Amino acid sequence: MTQEGIQGVNAARIALPPPTPGRQRRGLEDRLAVRFPAGLRLLTRTTMRLSPRSRPRRVLLARRIVQTYAAVNRRDFDVILAGFDPAIEYRPSIELMPPDLGTISHGHDGFRQLWRYWMDAFPDLRWDPEEILDFGGRILVTARQSGRGSGSGVAVSVSVFQLFTVREGLVTRQEDFLERSQALDAAGLPRETAERLDVP
Repeated sequence: MTQEGIQGVNAARIALPPPTPGRQRRGLEDRLAVRFPAGLRLLTRTTMRLSPRSRPRRVLLARRIVQTYAAVNRRDFDVILAGFDPAIEYRPSIELMPPDLGTISHGHDGFRQLWRYWMDAFPDLRWDPEEILDFGGRILVTARQSGRGSGSGVAVSVSVFQLFTVREGLVTRQEDFLERSQALDAAGLPRETAERLDVP
């Protein structure tokens, strides 16, 4: 894992290792998160109080992100939602949604309903995190979305930029973008900083 401070912003970049075949079952930390969600919330709240550039925060954040995406890939929604506020607002990228489905979901039930749609359309859908940009109260994860359409059999692979807002130890909002610049704008970065971050 590498980390690089982003000039002019109290932020950190965390590169994640290439994805490995995910766990098919919950690990101990996942079981504790589901059984004792208040403990997970306390740990997250404590972690989020550290500077984005601190090593303990980078390590804990990267570990939690990797574990959460592994839970996504095995469809373990209890683990995922243990870290989400019950009133979570989720705004998926409009480009990835059919016109007859709403562009905003609310709460745990809305999140599950959206995932039912995606699993019907792409039964083998995967999300693999590649990089984290930690801006303090907001976390931007670059993830590779891949899968094969259930009806067409067409393979899809696209980068999605997922912006998470964290308050009091829980994710209160998630916004997905297909353009990195849009995600950085939504994170509230100055234009010149966003342009520096867009350079490969």
